[in-house]
Amino acid sequence: MGVERKIYYLSLFFASVGLLSSIYLTVTKYTSLQLACPDTGVIDCTNVLTSQYASLYGVPNVILGVVFFVVMFAVITLVKNKDAFVILSGIGMAFVLYYIYAEYMVRSICIYCTVVHISTIALLILALINSNGKD
Repeated sequence: MGVERKIYYLSLFFASVGLLSSIYLTVTKYTSLQLACPDTGVIDCTNVLTSQYASLYGVPNVILGVVFFVVMFAVITLVKNKDAFVILSGIGMAFVLYYIYAEYMVRSICIYCTVVHISTIALLILALINSNGKD
């Protein structure tokens, strides 16, 4: 399997993991489903997800995550544009930095958010590696 094919499948994997985590967080936000996460100590998803940083201009971050990963899927599978992949991954990384800052400010870590962060970072790395090849 060639490098580009590996990058394609790894990108789909990380976009899937990020999307599933974002969907799970969205479902727990809008239903009575209990969030499976400790709520004591440093690991406290509820504290992060109910903090003043849980939305951006009135849009819940969990929704932004779902939209981001759906768009990433479209770019990876349909658009297949390397520049768009890099740009969108870079935008995602900017959000990750903000969300890490938010977790620092509330002194709590959300493990599902961390899964989203890792997925986004991995997508950026894959996009940058992929951008060196021909379109």
